[in-house]
Amino acid sequence: MYLVSDVTHVGLRNVDFGWGKAVYGGPAHGGVGVVPGLASFYIPFKNAKGEEGLVIPVCLPSQAMKRFVKELDSLLKNNINLS
Repeated sequence: MYLVSDVTHVGLRNVDFGWGKAVYGGPAHGGVGVVPGLASFYIPFKNAKGEEGLVIPVCLPSQAMKRFVKELDSLLKNNINLS
């Protein structure tokens, strides 16, 4: 089982504790929560150029991460269009 949670509509961009708007809003480290180590969160992000996108941290067990990296590398080397 792998948990994927979309937190893009939580409103974290508007959080300000007095030192400016939030840069990041998500888990501090992997392996926390209901399914330890098997979760990702879609987190909204805006880069220095103002381009918006998503940050999607991936936390998997070591063997699964090795396989994920291998598969992702294969996709990127073959220039497969994911959109």
